[in-house]
Amino acid sequence: MAQYKRLLFIFLTTLISTLAQAENGINSPYSRFGLGTLSDQNLGVNRQMGGLGYALRDKSYINLLNPAAVSSADSTTMIFEGGFSFQNGNFKEGDTKMNVKNASFDYLAMSFRLRKNLGFAMGILPYSNVGYSFGSNETILSPDGDTNGSFSSIYNYNGSGGLTQPFVTIGWGITDNFSIGVTASYLYGDITHSISNEFTDNNISNRARQYNINVSNYKADFGLQYSKKISEKHSYILGAVYSLGHDLNADAQLVERKTTSGVTEYNDTTSFENAFKLPHTFGVGVTYTYNGKWTIGADYTFQKWSESSFFGDNKGCDRSKISLGLEYNPNKISRNVLKRTRYRAGVYYAQPYTEFNGKKGCEEYGISAGFSLPMTSNNNMNNNRSLLNVSGQFVRINPKTDGMITETYLRLNIGITFNEFWFFKTKVN
Repeated sequence: MAQYKRLLFIFLTTLISTLAQAENGINSPYSRFGLGTLSDQNLGVNRQMGGLGYALRDKSYINLLNPAAVSSADSTTMIFEGGFSFQNGNFKEGDTKMNVKNASFDYLAMSFRLRKNLGFAMGILPYSNVGYSFGSNETILSPDGDTNGSFSSIYNYNGSGGLTQPFVTIGWGITDNFSIGVTASYLYGDITHSISNEFTDNNISNRARQYNINVSNYKADFGLQYSKKISEKHSYILGAVYSLGHDLNADAQLVERKTTSGVTEYNDTTSFENAFKLPHTFGVGVTYTYNGKWTIGADYTFQKWSESSFFGDNKGCDRSKISLGLEYNPNKISRNVLKRTRYRAGVYYAQPYTEFNGKKGCEEYGISAGFSLPMTSNNNMNNNRSLLNVSGQFVRINPKTDGMITETYLRLNIGITFNEFWFFKTKVN
């Protein structure tokens, strides 16, 4: 028990210190809609395979996309996993182009077995991110066209914040083939959006609006998996997940101000009840493995955002996502590190979950590839399954409305999985 307490203390200390310095790594104007840019619950392996995970099950890494997968935790090991990413983004609207670069801490998780067929995981993940700053400047001429009487109208749009979810997961293997799991998360965070319209003519009133959102609520996810070995070389896994949709009971306010020549003429605050809702989410997946080397799979996700709300208005769109993934594992027991390396690739497509002026927002698709490289030699019994997870992603976000910005991202994701024999006991004769 003392060892468990020490491990928990180390984990929580690392988690808190890391989050205190973390940036969300978002520079997207589309994060001003809804709850921001949604973050899938992907860890290193899932990112390599296009977000695949509902039917993945392996004791050498953590898979949080399906809580039931946690039941595969090994009895002798403790898994720590953390990840971060570097991103280069390109924005294009007509002939205007812009490039941004940033980095972000993405996740931290740990997993171990509580007892036979009962696995446990805990950690922290982002749920959504908000980050943007842009503006426009318009020159307004005097009524007679005299440029000396002209003035400028300046619009500024800024947003920051996001939602974070610490979580605990329990997965239970009911039989050798069937397992279930549940994830309980605490969803919290602050989001701020501000819009200002200022004029260089002091006789014209400046206006500003600021939206403040504070979320503090729960999130619940459920999952199941069924695995079947057809023959010596053929096996498959089926997976299904469900996330509970409910009111977030968020504190939301709209603050409006009007000033002329530095004098406040109007300052009003409007509060919203039940301003935001989480959607009911359903997901199914399947993977097929041949000869223990080749694994292919597909996931489908449906989120009922049309029944959700943002500031009390129904502005969501039902969102679907399809992920396809592939893994090749040449030789699990080879002394050649490259043969023990797992190579993965994947693609995905996702529809928008928000509307812009009554029309659907942006669709998204991505391509990824990567590998999990063993970090030690095969004959090191004290540490033989720790992995360096590296993947590259190409992501394109296309607006479904003319005149909007197209976003293109190149991402480098790096994760480390420490899979150690913490609970391995040696016997001395």
